[in-house]
Amino acid sequence: MKRLSAILLMFFCCVTLWAQRVSDVSFELASDTLRITYTLDRTADICVRVAIDSGRYTAPLAGLTGAVGKGVKAGEGLTITAVNLPEIRGVEPEALSFLVEVDDGALLVYVGDRYFRMMPVEGGSFTMGCTHPKGEKHTYADELPTHRVTLNGYYMGQYEVTQGLWASVMGENPSKWTGNDSLPVEQVSWNDVQIFIARLSQMTGYRFRLPTEAEWEFAARGGVRGHNTVYPGTQSQPWDVCWMATNSGGRSHPVGRLKPNELGLYDMGGNVMEWCSDWMEAYTAQPQSCPQGPKEGENRILRGGCFNSPTWGCSVFERSWYLPDFGYSFYGFRLVLDSAERED
Repeated sequence: MKRLSAILLMFFCCVTLWAQRVSDVSFELASDTLRITYTLDRTADICVRVAIDSGRYTAPLAGLTGAVGKGVKAGEGLTITAVNLPEIRGVEPEALSFLVEVDDGALLVYVGDRYFRMMPVEGGSFTMGCTHPKGEKHTYADELPTHRVTLNGYYMGQYEVTQGLWASVMGENPSKWTGNDSLPVEQVSWNDVQIFIARLSQMTGYRFRLPTEAEWEFAARGGVRGHNTVYPGTQSQPWDVCWMATNSGGRSHPVGRLKPNELGLYDMGGNVMEWCSDWMEAYTAQPQSCPQGPKEGENRILRGGCFNSPTWGCSVFERSWYLPDFGYSFYGFRLVLDSAERED
């Protein structure tokens, strides 16, 4: 019997304090019996993936028993077992890596030997625009009038696109703030992003795009799990979720270092502004279903504020916009998918 440490790989090896629910993962493989042990710091749904010879992780494994599946309670020395698991039959233990993770429905997308996570956003309806006028933040006229919006479901990147991912696709890094692959890519224009998306889609088989402004705001608000807060996931403690002028030191920070919102999305406020697909236009009070924005315009939408924004500039309804052929050291983006299906 051999006892081996399972490799616990996070996005580009970027471990975040707030997401780290699983730790101390190890496994034993004796004959055809697999035994995995781990520690869980709070109740969660748990799944297990396996990789062979440092390859890609599989979809969540079936045929497991023990501390796996829905509603696993927190504890140390939690155990998962399997007998004669077909995915590892005949494979030497030294070639195996197991990923024990919270089952949040994320889609893992590989670029070479790296992957990033796309988080599911359930469709629903919400009130778009400044829902806290003259309250916790400054209110601009372009955030009004509020209006009801209904959206279909989609997937959104758990993190802003990083410099590591950009370089893997484009072969270069245009960013000002460098030194860590997990920093968000910046100094990219809206037009630059379209080239990146086209290449990434060709490489992976998924049809990526930018979020619409409505999709961005719905996700920032926490989707159907949200509580109409001013900032992503919090009403009055933006420093817990946003890199902004008061806590950033005047530069961007690696993604995922602060708390996520209700959908498990990080940095929806602050760090870098995020391009959306829409041309800028004024709001109306008319209810909308899956709005795409106007067909033409001068400026493209940016949302979320950035590391040099004031606190109120990182709210879920703050709007910015700029010309699509310019990029600055506080302009970045995140990805969206309509479907988890790959194209042939």
